[in-house]
Amino acid sequence: EVTLLPEAVKRIQSVVDVPLQLDSSNPRALEAALRVYNGKPSVNSVSAEAEKLAAVLPLVKRYGAAVVGLALDEEGIPQSAQKRLENAQKILDACRDMGISEKDVWIDCLSLTVSAQQEQAMETLNAIRVLSERGIQTTLGVSNISFGLPDRPLLTSTFLTMAMTAGLRLPIVNVNSAPIRNALDAFLVLSGQDENAEHFIAASPHETGQAVSKEKTPAAADPTDGSPLSQAIRKGLKETAAELARDYLQTHDSLELTERELIPALDKVGKDYEAQRIFLPQLLQAAGAAQAVFAKIKTKNAGLGQEAGSGHKIVMATVKGDIHDIGKNIASTILETYGYQVLDLGRDVDPQVIVDTVLEQDIRLVGLSALMTTTLPAMEETVKRLKALDNPPKIMVGGAVVTPEYARSIGAEYYCEDAMADCAAAREVFAGDQDKG
Repeated sequence: EVTLLPEAVKRIQSVVDVPLQLDSSNPRALEAALRVYNGKPSVNSVSAEAEKLAAVLPLVKRYGAAVVGLALDEEGIPQSAQKRLENAQKILDACRDMGISEKDVWIDCLSLTVSAQQEQAMETLNAIRVLSERGIQTTLGVSNISFGLPDRPLLTSTFLTMAMTAGLRLPIVNVNSAPIRNALDAFLVLSGQDENAEHFIAASPHETGQAVSKEKTPAAADPTDGSPLSQAIRKGLKETAAELARDYLQTHDSLELTERELIPALDKVGKDYEAQRIFLPQLLQAAGAAQAVFAKIKTKNAGLGQEAGSGHKIVMATVKGDIHDIGKNIASTILETYGYQVLDLGRDVDPQVIVDTVLEQDIRLVGLSALMTTTLPAMEETVKRLKALDNPPKIMVGGAVVTPEYARSIGAEYYCEDAMADCAAAREVFAGDQDKG
C-alpha cells in the first residue's frame, strides 16, 4: 500500500483535475500519497480516538491538507447527538492545538440505517444543526440512511434535503441518481444559492419526469398460508408467536417445533427477503418473533436437562479497527433463531482473540465482518492466522466493502451478502451432523 497509494494518486491526477480524498489506515502509505499530491488534498479520516489523532493530524498539518473528522471514539458510534458533538469538539480541539484551521476540518456526524435504528436519523440531523450554527463544516455519507429498505432513492434524497436544511455542506452522494440531482437542484433554488434559478431552469428540460419514474417494488408479502405459528413468526408478532409456541410444546417436543414450524417459517422469510417482497425491518421483526419462540424452546429444554442451540458453535466478529456491527448483529440473530450457538465477540476484535476462541471452543465456522475499506487488511490478517491452525475452521466473510472476489483472494470459503447467506453457509458446514441442532 505504501507503494500503491502514491502511484494511484499520480495516475489519477494525470487524467482528472478534481480534488482527491486520500483514505488509508496506514500512516506511511498516507504520507507517501500526500508527498506526491499536486494541490491541496483531503484526508479521510480521523476519529476522536487519541491514537488516530496522533497518527494522522501531524501529516495533515505538514502537507496542508483538509481532514474529515468522524464523530466517534473508542466506544464506537454514539447513540446521541450530544455525544457526537463532544467527539467533534475533541477533534476540533486537537486540530487547533496542531495549528490546523477549522476551515480545513469537515465533521462527519455519521448516518445510520433507519431500517435498524430509526431514531438515529434525527440524532444525526440534530448534531449537524448544532455544528452548522457554530460555523463548523459538516460532511455525511447520506445513502447509509436507507440501507435495507425499498425505494432507497426516495428516502436518500429526502434525507439529503433534510440534512442540507440542517446545515450539511459536503454530502457524499451518487450524483448519477436523478432523485439525488433533483433534490440538490431544488435545494439550491430554495436556499437562494442558485440565483434566479438559472441552473435549475437549464437542467429541468433534461430532468422532467425522472424523479418520479421509478421501478415498482413488489409489495411486502401478506402470509395467509401455513399454521398460525408460522404466520406469527413471518409477521414478526413476538407475543403471539411465543404464546403459540408454548401451547405447541405442551403436546410436541422442541425438535418437532424447530423442524416443522420455526425453520420453515424462517426459510420463507429468507426467500421473501431475497426476492425483495419484504425488507430489512420485516426481516428483523421476524427474527425477533423467532427468538421469542426459541426462548420457549430453551425454557422447555432446560427443564429436561437439555440445552437448546448448543450443538453447533459459530464465532462471529467485526474485524480489528472496524466499529460497525449492525450487519453482524443481524446475522448473529438469524443464526441463533436457526438453533446455532453464536459466540459474538463484538466489534474491533483483535485477530488473536478470534484465534484463541477458536482453539478454546473447538470452533468449526467463523464469521467475519468489515464495513470499512481500511479494515480489509485486518480481515485478511485474521483469515491468515486462522488458516495457519492445525485444524482450521471454515470462514465466511461479509460487509459493505467485501466482494466475492475479495473473499476468494484471502482464502475464505464463503462470501455472505446477507444474513440468510450466513445460514446457508452454516447448513453446508454442519450438513454431516444429522444428530445435532
